[in-house]
Amino acid sequence: AISSNGRATGNPPALIMIHAPVTHDMHMLLPKLIFIVSLFLGPSDGLHSHSLLLDEERGRLLLGARDHIYLLDPDHLARAPRKIHWPAARDRVETCKLAGKNANLECANFVRVLHNYNRTHVYACGTGAFHPSCAFIEITGRREDGVFQLLSSTVESGRLKCPFDPLQPFTSVLTDQYLYAGTSSDFLGKDTTFTRSLGPPPDQHYIRTDISEDYWINGAHKFISAHPIADTYNPDDDKIYFFFREVSWEGNDKSILSRVARVCKNDVGGLRSLTNKWTTFLKARLVCSIPGSDGVDTHFDELQDIFLLPTRDGKNPVVYAVFTTSSSIFRGSAVCVYSMADIRAVFNGPYAHKEGPDHRWVEYEGRIPYPRPGTCPSKTYDPRIKTTKDFPDEVVSFIRFHPLMYRSVYPLTGRPVFTRVRVDYTLTQIVVDRVLAEDGQYEVMFLGTDVGSILKVVSITQENWSTEEVVLEELQVFQVPTPILSMEMSSKQQQLYVGSSEGLAQVSLSRCNLYGQACAECCLARDPYCAWDGHTCSRYIPASKRRARRQDIKHGDPASQCWDTDGKYVFFLRESEERLKDCIGNSLSNSTFLECIPKSQQAQIRWYIQRPGSERREEVRLDDRVVHTNRGLLIRSLHASDAGVYICVAQEHTHFTHTLLRLTLQLVTHGQLDSKLKLGEEPTVDLRHGTESRQRYKDYLRVMSSPFRSLEEYCDSLWLEKGPSKARGRGLATGKWKHIQEMKKSRNRRHHREREEEKERKRVVRTAEQQGTRKHQD
Repeated sequence: AISSNGRATGNPPALIMIHAPVTHDMHMLLPKLIFIVSLFLGPSDGLHSHSLLLDEERGRLLLGARDHIYLLDPDHLARAPRKIHWPAARDRVETCKLAGKNANLECANFVRVLHNYNRTHVYACGTGAFHPSCAFIEITGRREDGVFQLLSSTVESGRLKCPFDPLQPFTSVLTDQYLYAGTSSDFLGKDTTFTRSLGPPPDQHYIRTDISEDYWINGAHKFISAHPIADTYNPDDDKIYFFFREVSWEGNDKSILSRVARVCKNDVGGLRSLTNKWTTFLKARLVCSIPGSDGVDTHFDELQDIFLLPTRDGKNPVVYAVFTTSSSIFRGSAVCVYSMADIRAVFNGPYAHKEGPDHRWVEYEGRIPYPRPGTCPSKTYDPRIKTTKDFPDEVVSFIRFHPLMYRSVYPLTGRPVFTRVRVDYTLTQIVVDRVLAEDGQYEVMFLGTDVGSILKVVSITQENWSTEEVVLEELQVFQVPTPILSMEMSSKQQQLYVGSSEGLAQVSLSRCNLYGQACAECCLARDPYCAWDGHTCSRYIPASKRRARRQDIKHGDPASQCWDTDGKYVFFLRESEERLKDCIGNSLSNSTFLECIPKSQQAQIRWYIQRPGSERREEVRLDDRVVHTNRGLLIRSLHASDAGVYICVAQEHTHFTHTLLRLTLQLVTHGQLDSKLKLGEEPTVDLRHGTESRQRYKDYLRVMSSPFRSLEEYCDSLWLEKGPSKARGRGLATGKWKHIQEMKKSRNRRHHREREEEKERKRVVRTAEQQGTRKHQD
């Protein structure tokens, strides 16, 4: 109804609605906080980071990007980095362009592999404009002036070590001088395989999965991660576990499933069959689903990321996995947790076998050859079998056609520990930190999303062994919505390094000062990193000497920790000296939004209204017209009865409540506006909602043609006469009003004279026309 310059554009509104905050906590925090310690953006045309190597022992951070490898300071990313320029050969770039690839996003050398080879060298691989290559990088001395160079004499082919396509999902791990990689081996990216290369001389030959059989890796959509894990105390039993997702066919039904697979580290291939191919390759399905009451589970089938949380027993890390749904109808993400004991039990269980006219997987019930397929050769297991080349032919033949286990791996709790559904983002990355708090040990998950934000979630186990997942923070790391591609955590520096196409960000694991200035607020946050030290909410550091640190992660009960609560949760809101100036034109059918966002993500919000002339506070009734959202209260189609003082109250831990916001919603009629414009009248504001009156269109036009050129000026007048702040002083307010009133008088005199002249001109013209008409008739 009103344009930006204050002119009428349609039907006139009957009311002007004003937001007048009575009290407002200016330290209120949004659930999504933009909070970055340091940011590295790289060149002006984009960083295009694809790999990250954090070496806490040597205090260095390497970043692989387009045509460059950067050596960064892990303490301060903003410091000038050292870099190695490693472009693709010019002829390879031209060939890439001729093949129809993107010159900026594909036809360059994107560094995808960075691994420590020894104390002085790093092994690196890049896509080389769809012609991958690898080389060693020498790093010695200090970061500022030490040796940092690529050894050109070591450049070699990167096929089966690095993908051709910079955008293709890929994983690799380097252990005992061997490089294990899940990648594609051709230009088109259709031949996906899991390989082993490098190794100490003279044992340098490739071992890979069998591409002739779809049973092994069937069109792997994405390799996620690979990890060396010991199965027993015998090093001959050490294995490489890797995670991926692939296409699976059950008859004519096609689906995408997530897998965990393993191979023996001492696998050298078969003698007559499966030569230079894995002879110990086995795989099993990873299931992450929510059991349904009707017996139908909701599955999250697409694996996105894996994190292994170490335990005291190095053979049994806890496996955290992020999944998303594959359905186009239902969008959601989930985190499931698995034990290595359950994974090993599946690999020691029955094999799957395809039979019948519909070629469905069933349990294999025939005779299993000796030694059991998938077993690593070991002198302690069988002295006659020293290597995989000593396996009997029937063992090699069996594993070639039976690499899939019949049973699936299910999460520890039988369901996800954390889910996100019906939100505008999906989870992409995960890292987990084990934190020691005053009342025990907790696992804190940092979850990256596809919109550049991070969720900080703590897992709390209660007395009945049920788990509770509490969202502590939601940080918007990158202002531009961009998927988070990599995350590395430094326990030593207590920092999180977050990579995306926009750059690399350094984020602190804790921000205790943001939780508030009271013991109760700090306790209710339930953040294992933070505790109340008697003065502020600060970083909790376990110490041998008991100190007066107040913290309750398991229950978040300030009554048991804070002396000033006395069983009640009391907050004193600070009066805001700077009033918010918000004036919005609305008709009775228009909508308004009252924003109120709690500091804590665990708080439940309730809205109350105190109507004009009443001291009673009643809860706002929600319906199709009045809707409560996670960011505030939406009132559709304003009614006269909506006027009043709105109170936003946060409730935590069943009985602890505090007021976040008091907001006065005034509906001011045009009669009230018009009264503001009478000459010589002292400016006042009536906070009470007056009687409704229907105004003619000329009333609205008189408002718009008033000395106030816009609604903003009218709002300024309202706030000035409401009472100037101490900082401004009354003299300033009086001076401004004097200037406005003088302008008002002069403009009124001019407008009055112009209107009288126009009336006189029209009267003369009308009289002349009437006289001319009479003469013509005569």
